[in-house]
Amino acid sequence: MTIEKQVRQIIAFNHVWKRQRELLGDKSPTVNLLKFRKSSLQVELLRNFPEQVYLVVADDNSEETELLYSVRLKKEINMNNVIRRDVEHLPARIAEEYLTEDELTRCIKG
Repeated sequence: MTIEKQVRQIIAFNHVWKRQRELLGDKSPTVNLLKFRKSSLQVELLRNFPEQVYLVVADDNSEETELLYSVRLKKEINMNNVIRRDVEHLPARIAEEYLTEDELTRCIKG
């Protein structure tokens, strides 16, 4: 899978997850499954493209209370005439649970 295709999937899951959360609420099994799938795709992206993506602590999300990382692209990607420099937010607890300590050290910048 190309990085562009994986980024497209993550963005699509993020949009669907947020829309379903609005419709069904945070406790819906469907909502939780969509959120987990988005996060698992982000972890996969970090592992499959370590030279093209990295993590920084997110400082631009006021709706979450937990620590989040912003998954960033080293080289921007044009997605349907929209320039993407990031690939949504990833909860730090998910990154810490699914990435090894070495992977986290390598991925986190700044």
